[in-house]
Amino acid sequence: MRYEYRIEFLPLPQLPHESAAGTPPPNLVYACGESGECQVRDMRMEQIEHVRDFLNEMGADRWELVQIFFHRTGAVTFWKRAIPDDEERKS
Repeated sequence: MRYEYRIEFLPLPQLPHESAAGTPPPNLVYACGESGECQVRDMRMEQIEHVRDFLNEMGADRWELVQIFFHRTGAVTFWKRAIPDDEERKS
């Protein structure tokens, strides 16, 4: 079986510093240190929905998430999917 691969950048929405209810939002989705290492932190519902929708869109097109790396402005995602046998025979 053969696979094809895809790399996508998912920009995370820049959310206002105050929610509609007037309370400050929790921490950012991720924090990156000077060494370049990033850690996932608390996520606001809008950000969770944005990531979920993106993952579902890619999954609906048969892409499988291999890896995700968070960056200050979003996430880099690595995907793979099997090439169907009929397409494999054409090559």
